[in-house]
Amino acid sequence: MEIVTILFVGVSLLLLIGTTKKFKMYAGGIVIGSALIFIIGEIIIKIQTGFYSLEKQEWFNGGYAEDMGKWVIPFFILGVAIIMILVNIRMIRQYLNKKDRTRWVWIAFVVVIDVFAVSIVPVLLFFVAFMFYPFAP
Repeated sequence: MEIVTILFVGVSLLLLIGTTKKFKMYAGGIVIGSALIFIIGEIIIKIQTGFYSLEKQEWFNGGYAEDMGKWVIPFFILGVAIIMILVNIRMIRQYLNKKDRTRWVWIAFVVVIDVFAVSIVPVLLFFVAFMFYPFAP
């Protein structure tokens, strides 16, 4: 999960290229701060639940994966929201910089990306929840 968090920070910071310095400071601070809180909390939960001392299957059978899931799911939703806000800001900036006819292409692109996100995010949330909660038959 640490690798995914580092990838999230990298993609988020790449989306900040071309924005104002003030926005970079605020958005970058939110991205890096939430990533640090997530990683520190994840490591604390793993230490408290014995992740590093138990076998992986024993850790799952002890119900500790559900404790980790209670930490991961809210941060997954927060991460998706941050990424979508940054993508929408980038697309709307492009919209504002273009001329008459090409402007509407960017708005259509924003709508397509948002519809795609609304359809794919629940599927991804299911897979993330499936990793931590044993609700499958």
